[in-house]
Parts: sequence; structure tokens; C-alpha cells
Amino acid sequence: MKILFICQQYIHAARWIGQLKDSGNDIYVFDCLDAPIHEDLKWTNYTTNWSKRKLPYLKGEDWLKKHFPKLFYLIEPFLKLTAADKLVELIKVLKPDLVHSLEMQSQTYHLLKAKKIGDFKWAYSSWGSDLYFYQNQKNHQHQIKKVLSNLDYLFTDNSRDINSAIKLGFKGQSMGVFPGGGGYDLKKLQPLIKPFADRKLILIKGYHHWAGRALPVLNALKSIKDSLKGYKIYVYAAHPVVVERICQINKETNLKIDYSQRQNEFSHSELLSKFGQAKIAVGNSVSDGIPNTLLEAIIMGAFPIQSNPGDVSKDYIKDGINGFLIQNPEDENEIASKILCALNDENLIKKAQLENKNLAQKLEYLYIQKEVLKAYKTIQSQL
Repeated sequence: MKILFICQQYIHAARWIGQLKDSGNDIYVFDCLDAPIHEDLKWTNYTTNWSKRKLPYLKGEDWLKKHFPKLFYLIEPFLKLTAADKLVELIKVLKPDLVHSLEMQSQTYHLLKAKKIGDFKWAYSSWGSDLYFYQNQKNHQHQIKKVLSNLDYLFTDNSRDINSAIKLGFKGQSMGVFPGGGGYDLKKLQPLIKPFADRKLILIKGYHHWAGRALPVLNALKSIKDSLKGYKIYVYAAHPVVVERICQINKETNLKIDYSQRQNEFSHSELLSKFGQAKIAVGNSVSDGIPNTLLEAIIMGAFPIQSNPGDVSKDYIKDGINGFLIQNPEDENEIASKILCALNDENLIKKAQLENKNLAQKLEYLYIQKEVLKAYKTIQSQL
């Protein structure tokens, strides 16, 4: 097939598309945000540097886009070449068999215009909060329903989003539930997995924004600081407000919390190495799909303590068996209690590691790739 992927330049998009390398398909990549192509996607046929202004930037454009998005999108084609217009042009030239969009809001909406003129099958992968968070927002609800009613195929990273898509008007074919970035090379990662006795690290995801809730986790750690002696604490991908709180806690307590910031986050392999050193890994948000970092905790032997928006994390975590589910991501006391329970119950963590080692086999790269390629073969057979 000739497949056109519409995606942001994330490592997880690169890993997903990488599963199709040498598969016999012709792979094309387009980013509606016109970011530079990801290093791991340079083997594909990609389009970059396509965005052009028709008029010089007008003062107030960003304000209008934020406060009156419908009006802005009406006038946007007069200001610049839009992603929707470029996609129409690209699809007319390429004539792809399949267009597969990864992520809804920034990448998929633009395809509605192209679908009117293009004779192609359309697949979409639901990522993170695409449906769960945005489905009840008036600015997005109409667009989401319009997209889903036009889709032929749906890929998800959890079972919750299949049901959500159907309720929102999806009538196409569900291709299955897969990790958003594909599987993991477990053999290659084995040297990064430290023995249980050597793990003295608490790893925290540092997002705090419309969805992420790292601050309650930091406050929970502060409240149990006397029980954390001998442990290192590391916050990765820390947002500015989180960095500010870390510095404050470090001044006020004997905790020494280290961190990396979002804009200069280290490589994916370095993050996996951190998971391989961690005793517990905490991820906390009010909205998400299956976080890749949850899967990475599982495969690297860190005990996962994870929020459970829409019961989604239950796809992988049996509460109290192979991890803990945070039911209220705003509740510092609940989070503190679960961190303490994990640190004080070594038998629980050891049993969880064994449970997760078995679970990790279902996340192995070649196993996932085989299933993913089978899904694309099914689509090909229906062209």
C-alpha cells in the first residue's frame, strides 16, 4: 500500500511508523504543524517546510485563535497556506491507498477537507486524551463526531476509547488495541534493568498542566519526607511550575529532588534506563490514554503507581497486584499512602515485578509488530 501518515514529530509516532519499515509498503509522512522531520523518520518520504504566509502576521491572530477559534479558522486560509489546503494538494498528487492520522486535535481535523475530494481509506489512532478529555468540550465535540463518522478504521491504545468512539458515531472497523508507540525490544533493554536490591530511586512524571498532576505527587512526597531517607527522587519532563515547587521543597526539607525539564529532556533510552533503576514510578493525571511511561515502568521492573482516568489504566494494572491505581489524582493523602505502602512492602513489589515480567512479553517488539502488520494486511485486503 501507499500509506500517508499524518503525525506530530514525537518519538512514539516514529516508533509506530518504524514498525512498517521494510514491510513492502510505501510510507509518506506529513506533520500539520510543519515541525522538522524526526530523525528516526528520515527513511520515509516526508514533506517539510510547506507552511507559507499569504499576508504578514497580523497583531491579534493568536488571541483570536484562542478566544474565537471558529472565526479564526474561517479567515485562516486568507492569512496563510493551511494544513488542510496542503493536505488536499498532497493527496491529489500522491493518491494514497490509506491515510493514517496519529492524534486527533492537531493532526486529524485538517483531513476533513481532504476527505471531501480524496478517494482513500482513512485510519486514525486515538492517543492520550484525544477522545476522553475533548469529547465533552463544545469547541471540539462537533469536529470529533464529524471525524469519527468519516473514519474507516480505528486503532487505540486502550479499550475505553473504542467504546467512546462508538458512542460518538464511529461505524468503521476497530483494528485492535496496541501500545501507541509499538512494542519494546526486551532483550536489548535487559542490561538496563537493575536488581531489586539496587533500586533506591523514586521516579516521577513531571507534567502539570490541563491534564498532568505532578504537584500533588510532590506534596505527597513532602508529607512523608521522613520515610524517604536513603531514596533518590527524580522528576522527568518537569514543567516550569513543577521545577518551582521542587526548588521550594528542596529548600524547606532534607529531600533532594533532582529533575530534567520538558524542553531539554534526555533521550528515550536514557529515560528507560531511569525506569530500570527505579523502585517505584509515579504517573498522575486527570486525563490520558495508556501512558507509554506506564508501559515502560512495567517492562523495566519499576512498581507503577498510576492514575486511572476513565478506568483506562485497569487495562494493565490490577490494583494491589502489579501496581497501584490512584483513584483521585488531586488527593495528596491517597498518593502518599500508596507510595508508603509500596516502599514498606517488599514482598508486594517483588511479586509485582514477576507479574509485570510476564505482562512485558505481550509488549515485546516483534510480537506487537506482527499484530500491527496483520492489521494493515487486513486493511490492504479490503481496498
